[in-house]
Amino acid sequence: MKNDHLFLYDSTNNLKPSMVRFLYYISYLKKGIALLLFLSITTITFAQEKKLDSLKVVLKKIKNNKTPEYIDVLNSIGKQYYYVNLDSLKFYGEKAHKISAEIQYTNGEIDALICLANYYFNSGKGDKSLELLNTATILAKKYNVIDRHASVLNLIGLQKAAVGDYSSALKNYLKGIELAESVKNIKLLSIINENVALLYFRQKDYVLSLQFHKEVEKFNTLLNDEVFSSMTDINMAEAYLKSNDIQNANKYINSCIAVFEKNEILEWLAFAYQIKGLVFYKQKNYTISLFWYTKSLDIHKTINDDRYKAVLLNDMSESYLHLENYIEAEKKAFEALEITTRLNLLNDEIITYELLYKINKGNGLTDKALRYHENYKVLSDSITRIDNLNSLEVLKAKKEFEKKEEYLILENQKKEAKQNLFLIIAIIVLSTLGLLIFLLTKQSKTRKTFNKQLQIKTTALEKRENELNLINATKDKLFSIIGHDLRGPINALGSVLGLVKNNEITVAEFFDFTPKLKNDVDAISFTLNNLLSWGRSQMSGSVTNPSHINLFELINNNENFLRELTYNKSIHIKNYVSEKSIVWADKNQIDLLIRNLLSNAIKFTNDKGIITISSKEEKNYIEIVITDNGVGMSEEVKNRLFSFDNILVTTYGTANEKGTGLGLPLCKEMVENNNGKIWVESKINKGSSFYFRLPINK
Repeated sequence: MKNDHLFLYDSTNNLKPSMVRFLYYISYLKKGIALLLFLSITTITFAQEKKLDSLKVVLKKIKNNKTPEYIDVLNSIGKQYYYVNLDSLKFYGEKAHKISAEIQYTNGEIDALICLANYYFNSGKGDKSLELLNTATILAKKYNVIDRHASVLNLIGLQKAAVGDYSSALKNYLKGIELAESVKNIKLLSIINENVALLYFRQKDYVLSLQFHKEVEKFNTLLNDEVFSSMTDINMAEAYLKSNDIQNANKYINSCIAVFEKNEILEWLAFAYQIKGLVFYKQKNYTISLFWYTKSLDIHKTINDDRYKAVLLNDMSESYLHLENYIEAEKKAFEALEITTRLNLLNDEIITYELLYKINKGNGLTDKALRYHENYKVLSDSITRIDNLNSLEVLKAKKEFEKKEEYLILENQKKEAKQNLFLIIAIIVLSTLGLLIFLLTKQSKTRKTFNKQLQIKTTALEKRENELNLINATKDKLFSIIGHDLRGPINALGSVLGLVKNNEITVAEFFDFTPKLKNDVDAISFTLNNLLSWGRSQMSGSVTNPSHINLFELINNNENFLRELTYNKSIHIKNYVSEKSIVWADKNQIDLLIRNLLSNAIKFTNDKGIITISSKEEKNYIEIVITDNGVGMSEEVKNRLFSFDNILVTTYGTANEKGTGLGLPLCKEMVENNNGKIWVESKINKGSSFYFRLPINK
């Protein structure tokens, strides 16, 4: 965490009047904010000290100070001091190294050398740091400590990159990646690939840098570590900013800040604040950019990270320059120059000289500006030559690595080819044996197949014979219905019409016959519809054309159609179906289904009975139930109710209404054609409930 505050200028001479008034109004808040900032810094410092104190307590509890456990704690304490106190880092590193050498604890010795290398590098003694890292490399090779070997190579790459030796940096990174892949160390692969991305970032190849970052994101997903992921994300945010893609940069920054604050990762939090400031700088909001830069600088006061502090100071100087606050701009530039000169950070030093040139030029100090410009020009030309050489060396290093990989791939292909040859020989031998077995068993299998086919054909003939017998029986019953159930009402209608024609009855008498004639015609029509539907299904199968249909409307239409039948028996139909009951089905088939079920209910309901129709909507279907309080049926009748084996059996209703037995088997077929289901519940003398359900969507 850090000391959060709004940056206020000491002087308002170079500000616009509106900004002066704004600063005047908020000046009253200074004291309260300063108190909050003090408390925030105290909390963070306390958190850091708490971690160190915990490790020191563990150290005191270890009675034998010449054990790997004791050395590991020493190195852990040293790492905690990396951003806090370099002298303490050196003290614990030397102690761990000495004891590790005495008891020959290789891992501890390598870790101690890493601690000491970091101390010397951050103290500006890069040669001494590399000497220690090379010693760590020799130890890791000798004792085959692959993970630590990869870690040391990564650190060497970092230090080489820091001084502009990108070629050596890339070679070490690539070798480290190769080692990490050999032991499948995902964490190391994430770290080293991240540093390769940063290497290309230094060369201003932001596209390639982002490609490597996205590869790192895949490793971070496997690690499931929010801190690691945020480290990658904030670096990606910077790359997006350098590419002027502010939208993508913003997408990452805020979540990263939250993670670093929560986990108290101060060095990364300082960097995240700096990138947040850079966003506002890109948007030319220099006052807000300074707010975030100042938050970052406050953290740098509690950590030893001068390399990145120099970059931050240059960024702050540039924002002050845009606000024409030349005093603060020059002050920050001089602070940056001291660090870049001390640590030999040439790239950042060039930026500082360029800033000093612009500051003095803007302030009207032409002579000073020219001197700084000369320094900028000399260093810039030098760095340009070095960068060009490095770019070529990096390309060369990459090509060498790719060539080595191609060689390894070729060797693997040769081994695979050899293995494939043995595999082919084995396959040929096995194939020959298989062919012999096949020839020996073929005759036996052919005989068995012939007998099986003969048996199948015999069974098929028997089944076909039974089907033909059933068809003949059905045909006889069908003609019986046509001859009896249809011919009788038609003859009666013909007789009445003949009487009218011959004037044997009056018109008034004819109208007395009309209700009976209409019932006969409706019965004929209903029977013909069922016969036609059944005939189609028997000959060529039913064709279903589904669409969205309203069940309430179909039920209402059929209720009106059958109203005379219900009137004659004084039966009351109650329709509770929802008006929004929409299903996906064939309208004609469902219309006939509802008509059959309602007709059936009327037929077997006594005079003055009640029929209710209700609906229930489930997740994917609508269920309809038609309930009567009629005669009901036995279990035996229920079991054969929907079977075509029992069609054309005449049944009689409560008023001696005739039926063909076609209706309910047809209902079952139509429901199933529309991906639905139908069933019945019934008790004798209690009534019956016919259920069917249909899908709501396709």
